[in-house]
Amino acid sequence: MGDQVKVADIETIARFRAALVQAAETFGLALEEAEGDIERTVVWLQTERPDTWRRRIRKAQDEVVACKGALYRKQEIKATPEARPSVVDERKALERAQRRLEHAEEKLRATKRWANELPRQMAIFKGALSTMHVLLDRDMPRMNAMMRRMEEHLDDYLRGGDERDRLIEILGAQGSMARGGEDADAGPPGATGGPEAAEDAP
Repeated sequence: MGDQVKVADIETIARFRAALVQAAETFGLALEEAEGDIERTVVWLQTERPDTWRRRIRKAQDEVVACKGALYRKQEIKATPEARPSVVDERKALERAQRRLEHAEEKLRATKRWANELPRQMAIFKGALSTMHVLLDRDMPRMNAMMRRMEEHLDDYLRGGDERDRLIEILGAQGSMARGGEDADAGPPGATGGPEAAEDAP
């Protein structure tokens, strides 16, 4: 058989397929981790974090009440105008307590806002990744199976099995199409002449 198919290196296909499978697994794990992180963050915002800020608000409120009491008691101390005690420290302590209370209240409002907004953003994120999921769940297994079959066919071809004739037939047909049908004018097998020979045929 004169026709031959040049096969340089089947191992290159095997290495590429293995790299493709590894990349698909890496991307898949990354997507799972990202989606899992978002879901855990949503649960954290909706359950744990609001309670944390409510506790801090109650603690800050108690501090504000305590600071106001300390300031009031200091101001009520009986003394001459010249010996009136200073209330600078008590006022500063009250201002710090009030700032902590305002900070905790703002954080609670932000937590509630994001507890409602983040699920919507998560849905948008998952929708944007739907194409990637299709690629990983459907297309990559197909590519892996196709390349595995290619390896098996080429290996069978190199061993001289039935696949050898099939590959040569396929590649030979493609070569004929590439030549633009040069063999079409040659006539059917066994024809040895032109129109004159056809007229002499029985």
